[in-house]
Amino acid sequence: MDGTLMDSQPFWDEAFVRRCEALGGTVTAEQITGIKGASIRRTSELIAATGATASPEDPATAEVFAGIAADVEAAVRAHPPILPGAREITSAMAELGLAQAIVTQSPRPIVEAVAHELRDVFVALVTGDDGLAGKPTPAPYAEAMRRLELPPEQCVAVEDSATGAASARSNGLYVIQIGGIKHFPADPGLVVVPHLASVTPHLLLWASR
Repeated sequence: MDGTLMDSQPFWDEAFVRRCEALGGTVTAEQITGIKGASIRRTSELIAATGATASPEDPATAEVFAGIAADVEAAVRAHPPILPGAREITSAMAELGLAQAIVTQSPRPIVEAVAHELRDVFVALVTGDDGLAGKPTPAPYAEAMRRLELPPEQCVAVEDSATGAASARSNGLYVIQIGGIKHFPADPGLVVVPHLASVTPHLLLWASR
């Protein structure tokens, strides 16, 4: 979701720094980079690593994460950072009657805010609150297919990250990668397009053949 349908990373970065420093933590550039696309568990580890809390298991860590997530949700609702092409492709797929799902490690309230901004066209939302092992494990996309009641050959994943692409490919899904250098150069099941606006219904339907 983040990096494909929207770009909320600046919201996460700002909230992470502010919340951790408020508790006396020292935030490094590496830690800020590390929260990009991180699971809830990994983000909790990074919160503790700043010294803001005693450990990832410290109840205070969960409180800090909840505060960060609430800050991001509020920012997303106030100023939805929807990426160019997101509204067009999701609306076009909905008009064709094709099922769509969001598969992400973000907390459910944030995912629901984005889904609402995109007119609630999604049949399923697989989120970081679902208790699944995160990307790059197969679990998130396996759960999405279970909810959609579709086999891999009838699904296509749109991803920007290597972890997301790995999760989808481990389930046998064809992957359209948004931007960057091809994550898995020798993999014929992954194709790169420059940006989301390049994704069309024709491309998605061709990829799912």
